[in-house]
Amino acid sequence: MEYGIQRRTIYLTPPTDPDLTWVFDLFDQEFVWQMFGLPGPGKLRIMRAYRTGDLVLGILRRVEDRRRTGFVVMFPPSGDFDFWEFGYAIPDPKDRDAFSALSATDAMAHYMFEHLHVEAMGWRTRAGNRAADAVVRRLGYKPFGTWKVDGDEYTFYRLDREGWAKRRKKLDAGERRFNSGLGDTFLTLSEPPFEPHPLSSTALGTPMSGAAAEGEALSQGDQAADGAEPASDAEDV
Repeated sequence: MEYGIQRRTIYLTPPTDPDLTWVFDLFDQEFVWQMFGLPGPGKLRIMRAYRTGDLVLGILRRVEDRRRTGFVVMFPPSGDFDFWEFGYAIPDPKDRDAFSALSATDAMAHYMFEHLHVEAMGWRTRAGNRAADAVVRRLGYKPFGTWKVDGDEYTFYRLDREGWAKRRKKLDAGERRFNSGLGDTFLTLSEPPFEPHPLSSTALGTPMSGAAAEGEALSQGDQAADGAEPASDAEDV
């Protein structure tokens, strides 16, 4: 990312050097490289892809305390897929909630569709990852196939510009009904250090406020979203 994007109680920022070290090191932890569908520790692989400009990377932070909680990464189109593929990770279980995941994915979709003007985004979820499936469905992604990759079964989803326009319309309606105080559904943070805008008392009242503004209720089991599997098996990553 070249600048930050705020969506209610979370915001994405370009990575600093310490952020990059943190992200790269995470890819040598088994729970991360397995979640991203890598065959083994992936630090060097992800580092190389980022250094060559093959990834879009945003650091996920909470507005309330500016604390870093995770990262969002976009992998470029590859093979038969014409879309940028989404993945994210929130390493600490205490930081995992589906509402932050929804807001983070919406913020990155806004950046990709409305700032970088890509034509489509995609997502894959591994069989049994109920939390990731719940997030994907609520974002408007449409399933288009299920395949096995390296022995694991994945469902693949795609969101085009028309689908994003529908999602954006829903988000805008929620912002009008439950005003966040940002002045818009998304706020561009254009200058370092990419400080977020303070929220209204309504937006800060409950961790569910961002999702409630969109009329989205998640079951208790769906609220522990830790991440989603991207196209990390692409040849150029």
